[in-house]
Amino acid sequence: MATCRFDSRVFNTLLMLTGMFLPLPTLLAAQQRSVADRPLPDIKGLLNEVQENQKQLESLVDQYSCTEDEEVRELDKDGKVKKTIAKEYMDFYLGGQLVRREVKKDGKPLTVDQQKKEDSRIEKRIREYDQKKAAGSEAATNKKEKIDVSTFLRISNFTHPRWEEFRRQEVIVFDFAPNPAYKPRNRTEDLLHKLAGTLWVDDQARQVVRLEAHLSDSFKLAGGLLASIRKGSSLVMEQAKTNGEVWLPSYVDAHFSARLLLLSSALGDYASKFSDYKKFRVDTVTGTLTK
Repeated sequence: MATCRFDSRVFNTLLMLTGMFLPLPTLLAAQQRSVADRPLPDIKGLLNEVQENQKQLESLVDQYSCTEDEEVRELDKDGKVKKTIAKEYMDFYLGGQLVRREVKKDGKPLTVDQQKKEDSRIEKRIREYDQKKAAGSEAATNKKEKIDVSTFLRISNFTHPRWEEFRRQEVIVFDFAPNPAYKPRNRTEDLLHKLAGTLWVDDQARQVVRLEAHLSDSFKLAGGLLASIRKGSSLVMEQAKTNGEVWLPSYVDAHFSARLLLLSSALGDYASKFSDYKKFRVDTVTGTLTK
């Protein structure tokens, strides 16, 4: 899980330059009180605006591509790394649905045959999307069930709002848990409805900047016959502003414990970093991407 490291040498240098010589613990405590004592905005209105903003921004993701660096670490029962797989993808969206085009594995470009197979898969995906879109199918739009922040905001309860500092910025932090009055309508909502944790919100931008969550209950596919993700599996996600107009994922980190096909158990860590966001378009004739 990503942590924000504090460099005391830099902070002490700033104290000397500004003539503030309070003992460090005293100063930090004073800063924390100052942030905590700030009046909070209307919380219900804030969360409503965050949800509406997120919906609008999710409609813009089809305009962007990015580089995703993924690392999956398979762990043994003692938590030691058994196997590590690193991949690089070029990510983009079709109708709000993520498409990942693999370009490297363990630091090496795909072979010619592997790349040809991957390109063929992507081109097929684009053609299918174009056909469904031309036919007016909802499957080609972002109405299809998917994991997104706006759905999560809609089905959770948020409590204990407070001011905190995050990356040198004052943000509002919430605890959250499943809303017991909400009944999930599909598998995606069922999964998100089992999350509990902490949410960081930029009150000026009305955007989620960080999410820490864990499964409050196990999540099963096909009643557990296909897979079961165990209670306690955790997730961290951060978003950053891109091109001054849209907030997009910058970092995802997860720790999971699962059982597959009633037979084997899987324990591992997953981390992805997203960078180099660019606007692009899909050439619907050739199935290529143009930046």
